[in-house]
Amino acid sequence: MTQPAWIYARFSSMEQSKGHSLERQLTEGRALIERMGWEHSPNRELADEGKSAYTGGNRSEGSLLFDFEQKAREGLFHNGAVLAVENLDRLTRQGYEQAVDLLRLLTTNGVTVATWHDNQIYEAGKRIDMMKVMSIILKAELAREESEKKSIRIRASWSKKIEDAQNGDKRAMTKTLLAWLKRDDETLLMSVIPERAAVVNEIYDWYISGRGLPWIVQRLNVRKEPSWAIGARNKGQGWNTAYLHKILTNRAVLGEFEPMSRPRAALHEVTKGIVIPDYFPKIVSAEKFNQVQQLRAQRSSWGGQATKTMNNLMSGLAKCATCGGNMYFESQQKAGRTTGHKSRLDGRPLTYLAKTDRSYYRCNSARRGHTCTNKTRIRYEMLEGAILDCMFDLAMKDTTFKPSDAEAKLNLSIGEIQRSITLKQDQIKQGSDNLLEFFSKSLAQRVAQLEAGLEADEAQLATLTKQLEIERGALRPEEDSSLLLAARNALNSEDKEDRYLARVQTHQSLTRLIDQMYCNSRGETNITLNNSDVQIHIAPDGRTSLLVHEGPDGEREWNPDHEAAE
Repeated sequence: MTQPAWIYARFSSMEQSKGHSLERQLTEGRALIERMGWEHSPNRELADEGKSAYTGGNRSEGSLLFDFEQKAREGLFHNGAVLAVENLDRLTRQGYEQAVDLLRLLTTNGVTVATWHDNQIYEAGKRIDMMKVMSIILKAELAREESEKKSIRIRASWSKKIEDAQNGDKRAMTKTLLAWLKRDDETLLMSVIPERAAVVNEIYDWYISGRGLPWIVQRLNVRKEPSWAIGARNKGQGWNTAYLHKILTNRAVLGEFEPMSRPRAALHEVTKGIVIPDYFPKIVSAEKFNQVQQLRAQRSSWGGQATKTMNNLMSGLAKCATCGGNMYFESQQKAGRTTGHKSRLDGRPLTYLAKTDRSYYRCNSARRGHTCTNKTRIRYEMLEGAILDCMFDLAMKDTTFKPSDAEAKLNLSIGEIQRSITLKQDQIKQGSDNLLEFFSKSLAQRVAQLEAGLEADEAQLATLTKQLEIERGALRPEEDSSLLLAARNALNSEDKEDRYLARVQTHQSLTRLIDQMYCNSRGETNITLNNSDVQIHIAPDGRTSLLVHEGPDGEREWNPDHEAAE
């Protein structure tokens, strides 16, 4: 019976994908299988691209070799199989222990391992003789030492390049650059590819205008915008939402460079904790980038059919005053659709063409028969109209909204953290000086605790600083008011696309302007606004009234009609 054979090919860095390493390994593997008379299939060609055998990345979860090992452990190859590989160091470069253990794992579970570079076959179910074991040990240790030396050289080289970049060197570190940059081969300086930078800004502008990632992907692919994927295999796959996500969140568009590293056997890269500003040419303004980040956070709760059509402008805002849970948007009929019902007189089936939309807000907990007792339904169309009329009226009054105090609060928090960092640094220096004069175990522990606290403070400072940048780039209340007024006429446009974009823009503005919105069991809705002393009360019949309540020190005394508190 002919044994089925698998080919395993691998290379360590994505830089090598530009060469012919992968195709060469696969070609030579096919030739070996044909020469030996084993059974070949393209489905049994395993290629781990950009997986290091020195760090063990090619044997970590998510790699093809990991899956093959798991199948061997589960006994799927007991009837016989072959794994063809160029050299054993394609499987592992972590030393002779790993090499011998992996080889024994495979051969004892029905897998014959064949290496075509040195013409060795390690047959399944047979003991590996001593001479082969010694050869494996020698080759594995040489491969590990070679990788160790190479790793040390690469780390030293990268450390020097990063240090130079921190000191103002703007030369490209590698040939692989951000997709919108190119490198001068003589000076190694980077410059912008104008047409690609224009596409990046177009993606940002589309997202800010209300477009979702799937729409942007479709638009780019329909107009045949060339993909920026690296490698012949990926070139024809077009744009995808995962890549757009990277573009919309990568601070490199602002010119920032954050060196990353991948710890041994780790699946993902981690930051080195260094940020170098103005290293790359900047292609997106800070205001545009921060506005996108705010919108991404705002849209994180989007989902379901309602947000695809944006029928529910208060999605994520409306809460039940009894339990505090979300209000459920329930659509019962759509204008223009044929609706069926039975005659009240004789029960005959009747149909009619619906002239208006009919939707309701209900407490989701009460709807599901859970713990909430608020079973009141509020007509959505009435509520939307009342809220929009009120918000449009307020938007035309320049004094309704106050400047946001979020920036001031963040500045205050940053100041406190900076003072804490300075204090800890002084205490660490004093403690270290004292340890040089006399050693104390308790003092050493105290210094270690201070260092841990300092690290936590620095991490929090970085987080707050980024939040401050986003807040500074956020729209001001008066800008949101202007956007509301600009979108007003298009909310009921006959053009489906114009109507959707207007409703997305209105939803985004309402989300930023409205602080709280509660619907109670009497059918009333109470709304508090951000950075404003105005509260909106909407009666069950849609009549609105404005409340302005301030305490003696400027604090708000009015709270939503939260029945749970009563």
